Amino acid sequence: MKRAAKILGWTAGVVLGLLIIAAAAVYFVATSDYLRGQLEGRASDFTGRKTKIAKVDIGWGWTSNVKLEGVEVANAKWGKAPYMLKVDQIDFDIRLWPLLGGNLVLPRLVLRKPEVQVEVGEKEQLNWSMSETPVVTGAAKALEPEDRYEAPLVGKFEVTEGKLGYRDTKRKLELDGTVSTAAGTAGEGPQAELALKGKLEGQPLDVKFVGGSVLMLRDTEQPYPLDLNVSFGATKLKAKGTVQDPFKWTGANVDLTLSGPNLSDIYPLLGIPGPPTPPYTIVGKLEREPGLWKFVQSKWRVGESDLTGEVTIDERRKPEVLTAKLVSQKLVFEDMAPLVGATPARKTNVSPKQAQTQAQLEASGDLFPNVPLHVEKLRAMNMDVTLDAKRVIAPPWLPVQALSFRVLIQGGNATVKPLTLSVLGGGSIAGELGIDARTDDPKVRTSLRLTDIELKNFFRESRYFDTTQGKIQGRVQLVGNGRSLAHVMGTANGHMAFALGGGSVSSLMVSLAGLQIFDALVLYVTGDNRIPIKCAVGRLNFQQGNVSFDRTLLDTQKSVLHVKGQLSLKSQAVNAEIDSDPKSFDLLDLHGAVMVQGKLRTPQISLGRVIPIPTPVFGNAKDVPCAGLTQQILSGP
Repeated sequence: MKRAAKILGWTAGVVLGLLIIAAAAVYFVATSDYLRGQLEGRASDFTGRKTKIAKVDIGWGWTSNVKLEGVEVANAKWGKAPYMLKVDQIDFDIRLWPLLGGNLVLPRLVLRKPEVQVEVGEKEQLNWSMSETPVVTGAAKALEPEDRYEAPLVGKFEVTEGKLGYRDTKRKLELDGTVSTAAGTAGEGPQAELALKGKLEGQPLDVKFVGGSVLMLRDTEQPYPLDLNVSFGATKLKAKGTVQDPFKWTGANVDLTLSGPNLSDIYPLLGIPGPPTPPYTIVGKLEREPGLWKFVQSKWRVGESDLTGEVTIDERRKPEVLTAKLVSQKLVFEDMAPLVGATPARKTNVSPKQAQTQAQLEASGDLFPNVPLHVEKLRAMNMDVTLDAKRVIAPPWLPVQALSFRVLIQGGNATVKPLTLSVLGGGSIAGELGIDARTDDPKVRTSLRLTDIELKNFFRESRYFDTTQGKIQGRVQLVGNGRSLAHVMGTANGHMAFALGGGSVSSLMVSLAGLQIFDALVLYVTGDNRIPIKCAVGRLNFQQGNVSFDRTLLDTQKSVLHVKGQLSLKSQAVNAEIDSDPKSFDLLDLHGAVMVQGKLRTPQISLGRVIPIPTPVFGNAKDVPCAGLTQQILSGP
């Protein structure tokens, strides 16, 4: 018995001695440069970036405390910053037992003076991406939380004097700011705060984010709150609400508001090629499904127009696909002017750039704006957009009361088809438009047909409305190249044709155009009478922006008016004349043509006199063979 006890005592002594030696060895390793070197080496191998740690301090226990001081992770070789992460001290507590079950539990995590530099290279590679290290890629995918249940459980998270820098040379984006945690308002729990300022494509960019703490990412009972405010120049974006699972973006109740002077300005910020518009405000709900962002219950105010509908962006397809279905109960036609670089005629709801464009047009006398349309943005994303405008408010010279269209964009080639404009009185304008922006010299094409358009509706709010009747048929076939409306029109080829088989117009208009002074004077005194139209036809032939009048005339009971001359869409000038060929005797006639000359925007109308005094004229003009001429003009190439 004594011998057994002695052996047991010696054995216990040896084991105790070994434990003491092992503990001493662990303490020595944990507090020596060996452990620090091992951690640096393993971290460098794991991240693919050279990692430095100035000091390591571990307090062992079931809940161990780890302090890493002077941590610095080198940047990618192509990066400009000397490091992508630098932290004065990382101080955290970790529970060892849950690690056996694959759970990471950090009762406390403190980052003191962290500096993070994020860079995007010319090939759109991210400096934080470890794609060149397969071990890291696999580990990152394995550790990435699929939902908030798998997020690390962090009790207290604190960031003090944090800094964040973001550089994207290709997008011309520079941001610098602060990252911190702070107590919430009114004594609420801690929250994460991010404030960044910088520039994007030369415009000031300001980003402010306030969200729940890291602890709330794991708190499955309470939705995660967020409040994001972004200012990009005059464009404002605000997202505020809660998300039940921020990793999956499920259970979202987030209100999104977007406003600014021109919707096309959102492209640098969101990567969405928005169309040029007047000042706008858009509100709605932001939702998400796997690979699909949805903007629902949206209400749009664009200029003086209103729209509602839904927008989705499918990230699963490359390039991404945007689908929008919009409906308008009130569409002011002038609000569509910026689509071609023009400015709405009214002074309200006009951005400073649009006002400047209008002033330049008025000063130069040009009609077509030479505003570059950035159609190359059409290559960034495929789109399928439909708009159904139930009621259109148009200027008096354009009798459109409703319109609908579908825009399909694939690889930079945009087609507006079908396009339908309903006109007052039951007529329509229908066809398709196209913009091929796959090259740096976009090609624009137009194919439209006019059917049964009431002539009188072009004279709304004028004294000629009640005395004008007839239905117009017509077609438009044009193709041009260029990056602005002025360039496209200046290179246009094709034709425009119209015909009026019968109706009536104001006698005063005809008399003035034909220079029949006696009729005009009588009509001024007795009123504006109606005279029948036997036929009205016209064809404008376009050749590289030069337009000639072809068989353009107005046949009335008293005379035939012929239009001759040319338009130059490059110089945006007109040089035309209207000659009157009387059919019967007229007491007073000046035997001259009406000259229309000068800029298209403000042409000058003058009298091309041949005989300086009125004299009687014996007319012998014949009726025009309207049916045959109409068929030739409308069906010709």
